[in-house]
Formats: sequence, structure tokens, C-alpha cells
Amino acid sequence: MVALDVGTTKIACLIGEIGAGGALRSVKGIGNVPAKGMHKGVVVDLEDSAASICASVEQAAAKAGAEAREAFVGVAGAHVVSMNRRVSINNPNPDRRVTAAERDALMEKLKGVRVADGLQLIHALPRDYSLDSQEGIKRPVGMYATRISMTGHLVFGAITSIQNLIAAVTEAGLVTDDIVLEQLASSQACLEEEEMRSGVMLVDIGGGTTDVAMFAGGRLAHTAVLPVGGNHLTRDISVGLKVPLAEAERIKIEFGHARSHVVEDIEMARTEIRLPGGGEPRRITFSKKYLARIIEARVSEIFNLVMRQARDSGYLSSVAAGIVITGGSSQLEGISGLAQDVAKMPARTGIPIAPSGIIDIPDNPVYATAVGLLLYGSKRIYARGPSQPPEVSTTTLGLWNNVLAKVKGWFGFSNKT
Repeated sequence: MVALDVGTTKIACLIGEIGAGGALRSVKGIGNVPAKGMHKGVVVDLEDSAASICASVEQAAAKAGAEAREAFVGVAGAHVVSMNRRVSINNPNPDRRVTAAERDALMEKLKGVRVADGLQLIHALPRDYSLDSQEGIKRPVGMYATRISMTGHLVFGAITSIQNLIAAVTEAGLVTDDIVLEQLASSQACLEEEEMRSGVMLVDIGGGTTDVAMFAGGRLAHTAVLPVGGNHLTRDISVGLKVPLAEAERIKIEFGHARSHVVEDIEMARTEIRLPGGGEPRRITFSKKYLARIIEARVSEIFNLVMRQARDSGYLSSVAAGIVITGGSSQLEGISGLAQDVAKMPARTGIPIAPSGIIDIPDNPVYATAVGLLLYGSKRIYARGPSQPPEVSTTTLGLWNNVLAKVKGWFGFSNKT
């Protein structure tokens, strides 16, 4: 099974092995190459992005000793929008007992919510049900009610952006098995069940975007994509220190700190800067305090935007377990402490958590989305059986009854909602 995280700055590919019981057993191959042809999570150059995907997949396949054919692909970018909706039906059964048919009817009604042209439904996730006046029901089947309601979370993406993503994957020689919201995948890899029950906010800081997912009562309550990420830090450093972007990225990783007050005024850093075009390298000396102030200003902005989203969602009061920060920029020293300062709640770094029995899981937040895609994919594959084609699930809208039809679904403009 192949997981493909097509990001703004890197293309990560993991190849996993599924055990006899259908669960992910191990990660056999890892590929990680710089991304080309991507901007803020979307494809802007098909040829370059396809070449990057191909290089990452070949790297992982060589290590795994396996051929990659189909992939679960993460989707992100500012084109992704989400909303919560409530739908209701009258119970048609004479005895008023709720069956799976009523639950499925609610799901179909949820999927049928109309949105603007150009958007395609990616996920339809049920949150909870109400039976007459009784709220907070998790499993309604078998219970009794006259009126049945369901609250669900809907995630949409721009049709053209996802078409371009699938086209790049296809150009790289892979079939797209399913499209998965990246922060949903990352949450499967990094969050504990108790955190999700207590209420938690996942913040995945990528190169071009910051993806947010809020959980309350064990269910996904809110998602958002913010158009700011680690690349903005790098640009700020490039301008502040007058160095090329590639060197600014290296300086950020090697010398950066997100909390300027813990860096001594007298701390200095010296490094050699390589210039584009092969010019003579030059040595620079800079204050670590100054560098930290540059980083702190931008990271504070990111977390202030995150908190504004959380307040606007109406679920902030349900976040008791705090913030889990993942993605490449989560490795920045001091970032959890700064998140605590801004959000006034606990914060920790989210690294992929290996469920019982799984070996060789990369313990690096860079691979959080890819690990989550493997976990998500193993459940989907096991649910439909090893010899069965992809099917529509009750929690995620599958657009195709088999792999080929699935890809064609993104290239047709009928049934957009």
C-alpha cells in the first residue's frame, strides 16, 4: 500500500505492508524529495510536480523492494473548504425503531447539501445524532424515535485543483486510490483517542499552508486551511539576513528558535553562505536573538490565526486537551512553548504514534500525513476486502466504484454536490 503526501516543499511517499488481519504491519520504504511545481498545496506545473512525485515513489519503492501501483493521496490547499450541517428525516417505520436504512438516508441527505459550482465533496463525516429531543446520540440504530437528525462535517475541494493533483499522480505512473484531507490523515497518526474524546486541536504547519482540525467528543468538529506556513518563515529570514532562500531554510533549521526571550543577547552564529550560480561562498555573522525575533513574529501570527479560526468555529471551549503541532515546521525549537503562550493552553509536538504491532513507523512529524494515509488506507482496504475495488464508505464519499471510475469522477462535472 502506498501513501503519497504531495506538499508545497516536499513530496513524501511511504510504502506499507498490510498484515493478515488487514491492519498496517510495517513501513517498508520511505521516499522524500523536494517538491517542484507546487504552490500552497496545489499543482502549478504538471510536469515538474509529476517528476517530483515519481522521484519520491521510486525512492520508496527501491527501499521497499516493491512496485508501487496505487496510492492514497493527501489533499490540502486554500481551495479546501468545510462546513457543519444538520439534516433530519421522519422515521417511516411503524414501530419507530431506527434502522440502518434511516442512518444511510441521513448520510445521503447530508451529501446532497448544495454548494457553489466548482466544488466537489471529499468527505462527509457524521458527528452525532438526535432522536426527538434527545441530543448527543452516537449510534442511533436500534433505538426509537419519531424524528431523527444528524449533524455532520462536510469537506469540499475545488474540482480543478483536485483534477490537477490526480493528473500529476497519474503522470507519475500511479493510480489514485482515494483522496484524503491531509489534516484528517495527520490526526489519525498523531492523536490519542483520549485526546480526541477530551477535545483537541491539531495544527499541521506545512510549507505553504497551515491545516487545522478540531475534535470534540471523539469526532471531527471543524477543519480549516490557512494560507501561511513554513515558507513564510524562510522568506522573512531571507529578507532579514540578506541571504538566499535555500540558505535561509538551512539557517532556520540549524539556528532557529521560536521564543526570543530564551535566547541570550550575546549569542552569535557564524555560517558560510553559498550563493546561487556557484559564486564564491561568503561568511556571515548574525545575532541568534535577532533570528529568533524574526521567527517568533511569524509563528505568533500563525497561531493567532489558528486561534481566531478556533474561536469562530464555536468549538474552542471544547478543547480541553490542548494543541498538537505537527508537520515539518513543528520541529522548530521552542514552537510548542510559543503555542502555549499564544493559545493559553497545553501544546505538544505530534509525532506519528505506532499502534500496537506496527514496526518501522518513522518518528518524525514530517511524515505525519503519510503515516496517517497508510492507517486510513489500511482500514479502507480491509473494509472492502483484498480482492474488491474501492467502494463508497459511510464516513467518506468515494466518487468511484472502482479505481478507474474513481479517477474519472474527478474529471466529470456532473453530480458536483
